[in-house]
Amino acid sequence: MGEGFERLVVARTAGAGEHVFEGDVVRDEAALDALAATAMLHARDGYVKFTVVRAGGERVVIDVRHGGGKVVPAAPPEKVMGGKARALSPVENGALLRVLGIQNADGTISSQNAKKYKQVSHLVGLLRPAWEAGARRGVTPEAPLRVLDLACGNAYLSFVLADALRGAGIPFVLHGVDVRADLVERCTSRALALGLTTMTFTRSTIAGARELGASLGGAPDLVLALHACDGATDEALAAAHALGAASLFVVPCCQAELAAELRGNRGGPTPAYRHGLLLREHASTLTDALRVDWLEAHGWAVDVVEFVDAEHTPKNRLLRASRARRPDAAAIAAWAGRCDTLGAHPRGLSHQN
Repeated sequence: MGEGFERLVVARTAGAGEHVFEGDVVRDEAALDALAATAMLHARDGYVKFTVVRAGGERVVIDVRHGGGKVVPAAPPEKVMGGKARALSPVENGALLRVLGIQNADGTISSQNAKKYKQVSHLVGLLRPAWEAGARRGVTPEAPLRVLDLACGNAYLSFVLADALRGAGIPFVLHGVDVRADLVERCTSRALALGLTTMTFTRSTIAGARELGASLGGAPDLVLALHACDGATDEALAAAHALGAASLFVVPCCQAELAAELRGNRGGPTPAYRHGLLLREHASTLTDALRVDWLEAHGWAVDVVEFVDAEHTPKNRLLRASRARRPDAAAIAAWAGRCDTLGAHPRGLSHQN
């Protein structure tokens, strides 16, 4: 430790608790001695695994029950990053990953969190064209890039995007809304911990977020909605359109609303309506197809992609859209007619202009 370190992690076995000491607080020999004494007190209380994390990701692991230790070299980036170039580096973006709970204090990423790491890292890469397009309008600290995250939850993608924008030197404001007060509080605390001062969160419904245009300083350059459950995704599409957003990035979830409507229409135009499993799968695809149809009728150019392998999450369908032209009244009327024919009426979209 006297040779320099980033963190000391003192842990119990089997993940039963840990204490983390940051290396930047150790500025002289007396402080180092005090830290060592504190660590040994924890050791007597059952915290027997010591991990010293050095710059670059190298770790020195010591089990005080047996003495001695071993040096664990930093894993090659291609191994940690799954053999692919990722937007997030486990070393360079370690602080962000640790605050989000993706990376452990000792610098490792568990197999469970590796899935989340790959998802958010890949998603921010897919977002790059949208925020680069927004930046081309000439963003400045007085007129920053404007991002709105609807039904933000833990806002993993927003934090990764904010870190990327900060690293690229692009001024931005990012606001997230969610109906759960505990998630809003958690996200606010994380933003403060990361020094992301232009990242804010409030408790609100998606419908209520339509009033946020003024507080953002103008129409959003980008609206996010990841895994907004069922009809909340439709509300997010409608809100983004009403706010005049330039780009939209949506990962739908739990498409159950149309399945319930179709279940009562056993004489519908396809046999899938009469069988439960087929009905659910059909309704899921139909829901997103009608969303794409609605967006295109309202002047959006839409791209539908699978953003991550299905082995990581079955909810891997991404609707990526940008405003391209004026709404087409005839196309909107045709969309409503198709809904009538199919017996499927997404409530969040059916009453929108």
